[in-house]
Amino acid sequence: MAVAMPAARSLLLLLLLVAPLAPGSSEAAVRPNPKIVNWVADNARASTPDSFGALVFDLSVGTPRQTLSFVMDITEQLVWAQCGQHGFTQSQAPTFRPGSSFAPIGCKDTACQSLAPDDNCIHPDDHCNYAWDFQRHGSGSMSGYLATETFSFGAKSVPGMVFGCSDNVTARALGGVSGFAGFGRAPLSLVSQLHVSKFSYFIDDNSFLGLGDAGAAPALGNNSTPLLLATTKQDSYLYYVNLTGIQVDGELLADIQAGAFAVKEDGSGGVFLSTTIPYTFLPEAAYQVLRQELASRIRSQGVAPMNATSDDLYFLKENFRSVKVPRLALVFDDADAAMELNVKNYFSIYDEWRTCLTILPSPNGAAVLGSLLQTGRTMTYDIHGDGGQLTFEPVAAGGPDPALAHAGGPDLAPAHAHAGAPAPARGSLVITGTLLAWVLLFQQF
Repeated sequence: MAVAMPAARSLLLLLLLVAPLAPGSSEAAVRPNPKIVNWVADNARASTPDSFGALVFDLSVGTPRQTLSFVMDITEQLVWAQCGQHGFTQSQAPTFRPGSSFAPIGCKDTACQSLAPDDNCIHPDDHCNYAWDFQRHGSGSMSGYLATETFSFGAKSVPGMVFGCSDNVTARALGGVSGFAGFGRAPLSLVSQLHVSKFSYFIDDNSFLGLGDAGAAPALGNNSTPLLLATTKQDSYLYYVNLTGIQVDGELLADIQAGAFAVKEDGSGGVFLSTTIPYTFLPEAAYQVLRQELASRIRSQGVAPMNATSDDLYFLKENFRSVKVPRLALVFDDADAAMELNVKNYFSIYDEWRTCLTILPSPNGAAVLGSLLQTGRTMTYDIHGDGGQLTFEPVAAGGPDPALAHAGGPDLAPAHAHAGAPAPARGSLVITGTLLAWVLLFQQF
Protein backbone atom coordinates (compact mmCIF):
# COMPACT_ATOMS: atom_id res chain seq x y z
CA MET A 1 0.00 0.00 0.00
CA ALA A 2 1.51 3.29 -1.04
CA VAL A 3 1.37 6.18 1.37
CA ALA A 4 2.08 9.83 0.67
CA MET A 5 5.12 11.36 2.29
CA PRO A 6 4.54 15.03 3.24
CA ALA A 7 7.28 17.24 1.94
CA ALA A 8 8.44 18.60 5.31
CA ARG A 9 6.42 18.08 8.46
CA SER A 10 6.29 14.29 8.15
CA LEU A 11 9.90 13.72 7.17
CA LEU A 12 10.85 11.90 10.36
CA LEU A 13 11.68 8.67 8.55
CA LEU A 14 13.51 10.39 5.73
CA LEU A 15 15.53 12.48 8.17
CA LEU A 16 16.71 9.33 9.83
CA LEU A 17 18.15 8.25 6.50
CA VAL A 18 20.75 10.96 6.54
CA ALA A 19 21.76 10.59 10.20
CA PRO A 20 25.54 10.38 10.69
CA LEU A 21 26.87 6.92 9.87
CA ALA A 22 29.62 5.16 11.74
CA PRO A 23 33.00 5.43 10.03
CA GLY A 24 33.93 2.22 8.26
CA SER A 25 37.29 0.50 8.24
CA SER A 26 37.07 -1.16 4.86
CA GLU A 27 40.01 -2.38 2.87
CA ALA A 28 40.59 -0.92 -0.58
CA ALA A 29 37.30 -1.16 -2.47
CA VAL A 30 39.00 -1.84 -5.79
CA ARG A 31 41.68 -4.39 -6.63
CA PRO A 32 43.31 -5.54 -9.87
CA ASN A 33 42.23 -8.54 -11.94
CA PRO A 34 38.48 -8.05 -12.12
CA LYS A 35 36.41 -11.24 -12.02
CA ILE A 36 33.81 -9.74 -14.36
CA VAL A 37 34.51 -7.56 -17.42
CA ASN A 38 31.86 -5.47 -19.20
CA TRP A 39 28.73 -7.14 -17.85
CA VAL A 40 25.25 -5.67 -18.45
CA ALA A 41 22.51 -6.54 -15.96
CA ASP A 42 19.43 -8.42 -17.09
CA ASN A 43 16.07 -6.69 -16.88
CA ALA A 44 17.31 -3.46 -15.28
CA ARG A 45 14.36 -1.19 -14.53
CA ALA A 46 13.33 1.73 -12.40
CA SER A 47 11.21 0.71 -9.45
CA THR A 48 7.46 1.14 -9.73
CA PRO A 49 6.12 4.72 -10.09
CA ASP A 50 4.57 4.67 -6.60
CA SER A 51 7.89 3.89 -4.94
CA PHE A 52 11.15 5.78 -5.03
CA GLY A 53 12.91 5.79 -8.37
CA ALA A 54 15.60 3.29 -7.44
CA LEU A 55 17.21 0.84 -9.85
CA VAL A 56 16.17 -2.82 -9.76
CA PHE A 57 18.01 -5.55 -11.66
CA ASP A 58 18.07 -9.36 -11.94
CA LEU A 59 20.98 -11.57 -10.95
CA SER A 60 21.48 -15.34 -11.06
CA VAL A 61 22.43 -16.80 -7.68
CA GLY A 62 23.19 -20.35 -6.55
CA THR A 63 23.52 -23.82 -8.03
CA PRO A 64 21.23 -24.49 -9.79
CA ARG A 65 20.82 -20.87 -10.86
CA GLN A 66 17.95 -18.86 -9.43
CA THR A 67 16.98 -15.46 -10.83
CA LEU A 68 16.53 -12.93 -8.03
CA SER A 69 15.73 -9.22 -8.20
CA PHE A 70 17.86 -6.72 -6.28
CA VAL A 71 17.70 -3.02 -5.52
CA MET A 72 21.03 -1.38 -6.36
CA ASP A 73 22.32 0.56 -3.32
CA ILE A 74 25.54 2.57 -3.73
CA THR A 75 25.62 3.47 -0.01
CA GLU A 76 25.86 -0.05 1.40
CA GLN A 77 28.22 -3.00 1.50
CA LEU A 78 26.15 -6.18 1.73
CA VAL A 79 24.43 -8.24 -0.97
CA TRP A 80 21.45 -10.08 0.52
CA ALA A 81 18.18 -11.75 -0.34
CA GLN A 82 15.36 -13.34 1.57
CA CYS A 83 15.86 -17.03 2.27
CA GLY A 84 13.27 -19.46 3.61
CA GLN A 85 9.59 -18.94 4.18
CA HIS A 86 9.55 -16.32 6.94
CA GLY A 87 8.71 -12.67 6.41
CA PHE A 88 8.01 -10.89 3.13
CA THR A 89 4.38 -11.89 3.53
CA GLN A 90 3.22 -9.12 1.19
CA SER A 91 5.77 -9.67 -1.56
CA GLN A 92 5.58 -11.53 -4.85
CA ALA A 93 9.38 -11.61 -5.05
CA PRO A 94 11.27 -14.88 -5.57
CA THR A 95 12.82 -16.32 -2.40
CA PHE A 96 16.34 -17.72 -2.44
CA ARG A 97 16.62 -21.49 -1.92
CA PRO A 98 20.13 -22.63 -0.88
CA GLY A 99 21.62 -25.14 -3.29
CA SER A 100 24.76 -27.21 -3.65
CA SER A 101 27.16 -24.25 -3.80
CA PHE A 102 25.77 -22.60 -0.64
CA ALA A 103 28.08 -22.61 2.41
CA PRO A 104 27.46 -20.72 5.68
CA ILE A 105 30.31 -18.57 7.02
CA GLY A 106 31.64 -19.02 10.54
CA CYS A 107 31.60 -16.12 12.95
CA LYS A 108 35.42 -15.99 13.10
CA ASP A 109 35.69 -15.52 9.35
CA THR A 110 37.19 -12.21 8.22
CA ALA A 111 34.04 -11.48 6.19
CA CYS A 112 31.98 -11.77 9.35
CA GLN A 113 34.35 -9.53 11.26
CA SER A 114 34.13 -6.86 8.56
CA LEU A 115 30.34 -6.82 8.82
CA ALA A 116 29.95 -7.21 12.58
CA PRO A 117 33.33 -6.78 14.33
CA ASP A 118 31.71 -6.65 17.76
CA ASP A 119 29.64 -9.81 17.29
CA ASN A 120 29.70 -12.15 20.29
CA CYS A 121 31.33 -15.18 18.69
CA ILE A 122 31.69 -18.13 21.07
CA HIS A 123 32.38 -21.05 18.74
CA PRO A 124 34.27 -20.49 15.44
CA ASP A 125 31.83 -22.78 13.61
CA ASP A 126 28.80 -20.76 14.68
CA HIS A 127 27.03 -18.97 11.85
CA CYS A 128 27.83 -15.33 11.26
CA ASN A 129 24.43 -14.05 12.33
CA TYR A 130 23.03 -10.58 11.98
CA ALA A 131 19.82 -9.27 13.49
CA TRP A 132 18.35 -5.78 13.19
CA ASP A 133 15.35 -4.55 15.15
CA PHE A 134 13.48 -1.59 13.70
CA GLN A 135 10.32 -1.64 15.76
CA ARG A 136 11.30 1.71 17.24
CA HIS A 137 10.85 3.13 13.73
CA GLY A 138 7.67 1.15 13.11
CA SER A 139 9.54 -0.74 10.39
CA GLY A 140 9.83 -4.30 11.68
CA SER A 141 13.00 -6.37 11.87
CA MET A 142 15.27 -8.73 9.99
CA SER A 143 17.66 -11.52 10.89
CA GLY A 144 19.89 -13.80 8.86
CA TYR A 145 23.41 -15.12 8.40
CA LEU A 146 26.32 -14.82 5.98
CA ALA A 147 27.26 -17.52 3.51
CA THR A 148 29.25 -17.95 0.34
CA GLU A 149 27.45 -18.66 -2.90
CA THR A 150 28.04 -18.74 -6.65
CA PHE A 151 26.86 -15.68 -8.59
CA SER A 152 26.47 -15.95 -12.35
CA PHE A 153 26.96 -13.10 -14.82
CA GLY A 154 25.87 -14.42 -18.18
CA ALA A 155 28.05 -17.43 -18.97
CA LYS A 156 30.57 -16.48 -16.28
CA SER A 157 30.13 -18.00 -12.80
CA VAL A 158 31.93 -16.57 -9.78
CA PRO A 159 32.04 -18.91 -6.75
CA GLY A 160 32.68 -17.87 -3.16
CA MET A 161 30.71 -14.60 -3.19
CA VAL A 162 29.78 -13.48 0.32
CA PHE A 163 26.03 -13.25 0.54
CA GLY A 164 23.48 -12.39 3.22
CA CYS A 165 20.74 -14.98 3.66
CA SER A 166 17.93 -13.16 5.47
CA ASP A 167 15.63 -15.87 6.77
CA ASN A 168 13.30 -13.82 8.94
CA VAL A 169 12.12 -10.48 7.58
CA THR A 170 9.11 -8.93 9.25
CA ALA A 171 9.31 -5.47 7.66
CA ARG A 172 7.04 -5.09 4.67
CA ALA A 173 8.79 -5.68 1.37
CA LEU A 174 9.00 -3.59 -1.76
CA GLY A 175 6.83 -5.61 -4.14
CA GLY A 176 8.71 -7.84 -6.54
CA VAL A 177 12.17 -7.35 -5.02
CA SER A 178 14.14 -10.21 -3.45
CA GLY A 179 16.83 -8.15 -1.71
CA PHE A 180 19.44 -5.41 -1.93
CA ALA A 181 22.85 -5.31 -3.63
CA GLY A 182 25.44 -3.05 -2.04
CA PHE A 183 27.71 -1.15 -4.46
CA GLY A 184 29.55 0.89 -1.83
CA ARG A 185 33.26 1.17 -1.03
CA ALA A 186 33.46 -1.86 1.25
CA PRO A 187 34.89 -5.39 1.20
CA LEU A 188 31.51 -7.14 0.94
CA SER A 189 29.91 -4.96 -1.74
CA LEU A 190 29.25 -6.50 -5.13
CA VAL A 191 31.82 -4.33 -6.94
CA SER A 192 34.51 -4.94 -4.31
CA GLN A 193 34.10 -8.71 -4.31
CA LEU A 194 34.23 -8.74 -8.12
CA HIS A 195 37.31 -6.45 -8.14
CA VAL A 196 35.42 -4.12 -10.49
CA SER A 197 36.82 -0.61 -10.85
CA LYS A 198 34.01 0.92 -12.91
CA PHE A 199 30.22 0.71 -13.00
CA SER A 200 27.46 2.73 -14.65
CA TYR A 201 23.71 3.10 -14.32
CA PHE A 202 20.81 4.96 -15.89
CA ILE A 203 17.58 5.33 -13.88
CA ASP A 204 14.45 6.08 -15.91
CA ASP A 205 12.64 4.46 -18.80
CA ASN A 206 15.12 2.09 -20.48
CA SER A 207 17.09 1.77 -17.25
CA PHE A 208 20.57 0.29 -17.42
CA LEU A 209 23.24 -1.16 -15.12
CA GLY A 210 26.68 -2.17 -16.32
CA LEU A 211 29.99 -3.27 -14.81
CA GLY A 212 33.27 -2.28 -16.42
CA ASP A 213 33.23 -0.09 -19.52
CA ALA A 214 29.80 -1.29 -20.66
CA GLY A 215 27.54 1.73 -21.11
CA ALA A 216 29.97 4.16 -19.46
CA ALA A 217 29.28 7.87 -19.85
CA PRO A 218 31.83 9.62 -22.11
CA ALA A 219 34.06 12.22 -20.49
CA LEU A 220 33.51 15.55 -22.25
CA GLY A 221 35.77 17.76 -20.18
CA ASN A 222 33.11 19.45 -18.05
CA ASN A 223 30.95 16.52 -16.98
CA SER A 224 33.18 14.73 -14.50
CA THR A 225 34.31 15.39 -10.96
CA PRO A 226 36.62 13.55 -8.54
CA LEU A 227 35.19 11.01 -6.14
CA LEU A 228 36.61 11.96 -2.77
CA LEU A 229 37.98 9.55 -0.23
CA ALA A 230 36.28 9.75 3.15
CA THR A 231 38.04 11.45 6.02
CA THR A 232 38.74 9.42 9.14
CA LYS A 233 35.48 10.66 10.68
CA GLN A 234 33.26 9.94 7.67
CA ASP A 235 31.67 6.73 6.46
CA SER A 236 34.27 5.14 4.21
CA TYR A 237 31.63 3.22 2.22
CA LEU A 238 30.07 6.30 0.64
CA TYR A 239 30.82 8.09 -2.63
CA TYR A 240 31.60 11.74 -1.84
CA VAL A 241 31.89 14.63 -4.31
CA ASN A 242 33.03 18.24 -4.06
CA LEU A 243 29.86 20.27 -4.61
CA THR A 244 30.81 23.96 -4.53
CA GLY A 245 27.74 25.85 -5.71
CA ILE A 246 24.32 25.94 -7.39
CA GLN A 247 23.29 27.88 -10.48
CA VAL A 248 19.79 29.17 -11.21
CA ASP A 249 19.22 30.10 -14.86
CA GLY A 250 22.98 30.11 -15.36
CA GLU A 251 23.68 32.45 -12.43
CA LEU A 252 25.65 31.21 -9.45
CA LEU A 253 23.83 31.73 -6.15
CA ALA A 254 26.35 34.05 -4.53
CA ASP A 255 24.52 34.03 -1.19
CA ILE A 256 25.53 30.41 -0.66
CA GLN A 257 28.71 30.83 1.33
CA ALA A 258 32.01 29.33 0.22
CA GLY A 259 32.54 26.03 1.97
CA ALA A 260 28.82 25.52 2.60
CA PHE A 261 29.09 21.90 1.40
CA ALA A 262 32.58 21.17 2.76
CA VAL A 263 33.43 18.51 5.33
CA LYS A 264 33.88 19.91 8.83
CA GLU A 265 36.64 18.93 11.25
CA ASP A 266 34.23 16.72 13.19
CA GLY A 267 33.31 14.77 10.02
CA SER A 268 29.93 16.43 9.54
CA GLY A 269 28.93 18.07 6.29
CA GLY A 270 30.16 16.82 2.95
CA VAL A 271 28.16 15.59 -0.05
CA PHE A 272 27.47 11.98 -1.00
CA LEU A 273 25.29 10.23 -3.57
CA SER A 274 22.50 7.72 -2.96
CA THR A 275 20.36 5.53 -5.20
CA THR A 276 17.93 4.61 -2.42
CA ILE A 277 17.18 8.01 -0.87
CA PRO A 278 14.84 9.66 -3.39
CA TYR A 279 15.03 13.27 -2.19
CA THR A 280 18.05 15.55 -2.31
CA PHE A 281 19.09 17.19 0.97
CA LEU A 282 21.14 20.38 1.29
CA PRO A 283 22.57 22.13 4.36
CA GLU A 284 19.95 24.43 5.87
CA ALA A 285 21.59 27.73 4.90
CA ALA A 286 22.18 26.68 1.28
CA TYR A 287 18.67 25.26 1.01
CA GLN A 288 17.08 28.52 2.21
CA VAL A 289 18.99 30.52 -0.41
CA LEU A 290 17.86 28.15 -3.16
CA ARG A 291 14.26 28.03 -1.94
CA GLN A 292 14.01 31.80 -1.75
CA GLU A 293 15.42 32.22 -5.27
CA LEU A 294 13.09 29.65 -6.81
CA ALA A 295 10.06 31.04 -4.99
CA SER A 296 10.92 34.59 -6.08
CA ARG A 297 11.40 33.71 -9.74
CA ILE A 298 8.21 31.68 -9.91
CA ARG A 299 6.25 34.31 -7.97
CA SER A 300 7.36 36.87 -10.58
CA GLN A 301 5.29 34.88 -13.08
CA GLY A 302 2.17 35.33 -10.95
CA VAL A 303 2.31 31.95 -9.19
CA ALA A 304 2.86 32.12 -5.43
CA PRO A 305 3.82 29.18 -3.16
CA MET A 306 0.95 27.55 -1.29
CA ASN A 307 2.93 27.34 1.93
CA ALA A 308 4.33 30.14 4.06
CA THR A 309 6.83 27.95 5.92
CA SER A 310 10.47 27.73 4.92
CA ASP A 311 11.12 24.01 5.32
CA ASP A 312 9.60 22.99 1.97
CA LEU A 313 8.20 24.54 -1.20
CA TYR A 314 5.05 23.60 -3.08
CA PHE A 315 2.64 25.18 -5.52
CA LEU A 316 -0.91 24.60 -6.65
CA LYS A 317 -0.56 22.09 -9.46
CA GLU A 318 -2.95 23.80 -11.85
CA ASN A 319 -1.09 27.11 -11.56
CA PHE A 320 2.34 25.51 -11.77
CA ARG A 321 1.60 24.02 -15.19
CA SER A 322 1.96 27.45 -16.80
CA VAL A 323 5.28 28.25 -15.10
CA LYS A 324 8.61 28.35 -16.89
CA VAL A 325 10.60 26.64 -14.20
CA PRO A 326 14.00 28.19 -13.35
CA ARG A 327 16.87 26.09 -14.65
CA LEU A 328 19.10 24.48 -12.00
CA ALA A 329 22.66 23.19 -12.26
CA LEU A 330 24.99 21.74 -9.64
CA VAL A 331 28.52 23.13 -9.75
CA PHE A 332 31.44 20.91 -8.76
CA ASP A 333 35.06 21.82 -8.11
CA ASP A 334 34.55 25.58 -8.42
CA ALA A 335 32.94 25.46 -11.88
CA ASP A 336 35.22 22.82 -13.38
CA ALA A 337 32.09 20.72 -13.91
CA ALA A 338 28.35 21.41 -13.86
CA MET A 339 25.41 19.01 -13.83
CA GLU A 340 22.41 20.64 -15.52
CA LEU A 341 19.11 19.31 -14.23
CA ASN A 342 15.73 18.58 -15.76
CA VAL A 343 12.57 19.85 -14.07
CA LYS A 344 11.66 16.34 -12.97
CA ASN A 345 14.99 16.09 -11.12
CA TYR A 346 13.83 18.69 -8.59
CA PHE A 347 10.06 19.25 -8.95
CA SER A 348 7.35 16.60 -8.87
CA ILE A 349 3.63 16.32 -8.27
CA TYR A 350 2.95 15.38 -4.67
CA ASP A 351 -0.78 14.78 -4.75
CA GLU A 352 -3.89 15.82 -6.66
CA TRP A 353 -3.37 19.50 -5.86
CA ARG A 354 0.30 20.21 -5.24
CA THR A 355 3.62 20.22 -7.09
CA CYS A 356 6.58 20.19 -4.71
CA LEU A 357 10.30 20.83 -4.69
CA THR A 358 12.10 17.53 -4.07
CA ILE A 359 15.12 19.26 -2.57
CA LEU A 360 14.86 19.63 1.22
CA PRO A 361 16.93 20.94 4.15
CA SER A 362 19.26 18.44 5.79
CA PRO A 363 18.81 17.87 9.53
CA ASN A 364 22.53 17.39 10.20
CA GLY A 365 24.43 19.46 7.65
CA ALA A 366 25.26 16.60 5.26
CA ALA A 367 24.17 16.93 1.65
CA VAL A 368 22.71 13.93 -0.18
CA LEU A 369 22.21 13.82 -3.95
CA GLY A 370 19.23 11.48 -4.17
CA SER A 371 17.94 9.17 -6.87
CA LEU A 372 15.37 11.61 -8.28
CA LEU A 373 18.14 14.12 -8.94
CA GLN A 374 20.09 11.50 -10.92
CA THR A 375 17.30 10.17 -13.13
CA GLY A 376 17.54 10.64 -16.88
CA ARG A 377 21.34 10.57 -17.19
CA THR A 378 24.08 7.95 -17.20
CA MET A 379 26.16 7.99 -14.01
CA THR A 380 29.59 6.34 -14.22
CA TYR A 381 31.79 5.62 -11.19
CA ASP A 382 35.45 5.06 -11.99
CA ILE A 383 36.87 3.88 -8.67
CA HIS A 384 40.56 4.07 -7.76
CA GLY A 385 42.64 3.97 -4.62
CA ASP A 386 42.88 7.76 -4.64
CA GLY A 387 39.10 8.12 -4.82
CA GLY A 388 38.28 7.90 -8.51
CA GLN A 389 36.01 9.93 -10.75
CA LEU A 390 32.27 10.42 -11.28
CA THR A 391 31.14 11.14 -14.84
CA PHE A 392 27.57 12.26 -15.48
CA GLU A 393 26.29 12.25 -19.02
CA PRO A 394 24.55 15.47 -20.10
CA VAL A 395 20.78 15.15 -19.98
CA ALA A 396 20.35 15.60 -23.72
CA ALA A 397 22.62 12.60 -24.31
CA GLY A 398 21.55 10.62 -21.28
CA GLY A 399 18.94 8.46 -22.96
CA PRO A 400 15.18 8.85 -23.06
CA ASP A 401 13.84 11.52 -20.77
CA PRO A 402 10.04 11.17 -20.84
CA ALA A 403 8.14 14.13 -19.42
CA LEU A 404 6.06 13.83 -16.30
CA ALA A 405 2.92 14.28 -18.37
CA HIS A 406 -0.58 14.09 -16.96
CA ALA A 407 -1.77 10.61 -17.85
CA GLY A 408 -4.77 10.78 -20.13
CA GLY A 409 -4.83 14.57 -20.02
CA PRO A 410 -4.82 16.93 -22.97
CA ASP A 411 -1.81 18.95 -21.85
CA LEU A 412 1.11 16.61 -22.33
CA ALA A 413 4.52 18.09 -21.63
CA PRO A 414 7.14 17.94 -24.38
CA ALA A 415 9.27 14.80 -24.60
CA HIS A 416 12.22 16.65 -23.10
CA ALA A 417 10.72 18.79 -20.35
CA HIS A 418 13.82 20.75 -19.52
CA ALA A 419 14.20 23.68 -17.19
CA GLY A 420 13.00 26.91 -18.69
CA ALA A 421 10.18 25.11 -20.51
CA PRO A 422 6.58 24.77 -19.33
CA ALA A 423 6.50 22.73 -16.15
CA PRO A 424 5.76 19.02 -16.38
CA ALA A 425 2.18 18.21 -15.53
CA ARG A 426 2.54 15.01 -13.61
CA GLY A 427 5.08 13.25 -11.43
CA SER A 428 5.13 11.34 -8.20
CA LEU A 429 6.38 12.05 -4.73
CA VAL A 430 4.56 9.01 -3.43
CA ILE A 431 6.92 6.80 -1.48
CA THR A 432 5.98 3.40 -0.12
CA GLY A 433 6.28 2.71 3.57
CA THR A 434 8.10 -0.48 2.64
CA LEU A 435 10.85 1.46 0.89
CA LEU A 436 11.47 3.48 4.02
CA ALA A 437 11.65 0.31 6.06
CA TRP A 438 14.33 -1.13 3.79
CA VAL A 439 16.42 2.00 3.51
CA LEU A 440 16.30 2.53 7.25
CA LEU A 441 17.24 -1.06 7.70
CA PHE A 442 20.26 -1.09 5.45
CA GLN A 443 21.68 2.20 6.61
CA GLN A 444 22.56 0.16 9.68
CA PHE A 445 25.13 -2.08 7.95
